[in-house]
Amino acid sequence: MTIKITRKTGIGGSITPVNIRIENEEVIKLDNHQSHFFMPKMEKTRVRATDWFFGSQEAILENSNDVIVRINRKALLLNYSMFPFLFYGFVMTSLVATLIALGLCLTSFFYSRKHWFEFVKIKR
Repeated sequence: MTIKITRKTGIGGSITPVNIRIENEEVIKLDNHQSHFFMPKMEKTRVRATDWFFGSQEAILENSNDVIVRINRKALLLNYSMFPFLFYGFVMTSLVATLIALGLCLTSFFYSRKHWFEFVKIKR
């Protein structure tokens, strides 16, 4: 019984490799569209994905699962939502827009620490 992990993060996350932690021990670096097969030692295996200060919640995978690692769309939308406010705040020197952009930036940073990546199970 093997577990297959495939990274499909698209253009937004394809610059650096993603570290996959299996049972908080083994670290595998996956590039975009790269797969890794491993034999689990137990029936259920804990897996996490990390990249710089971004990360994922711990997922529990069972034997013979196929999983895709992708970017969480909510975290990506939250990350990019600050740019219009930041641009408007700097161009129009609006303090309110700049503070909204700063708030969105901080919220995005703290949310993305544990929710940037997500594991999607593929049904056979």
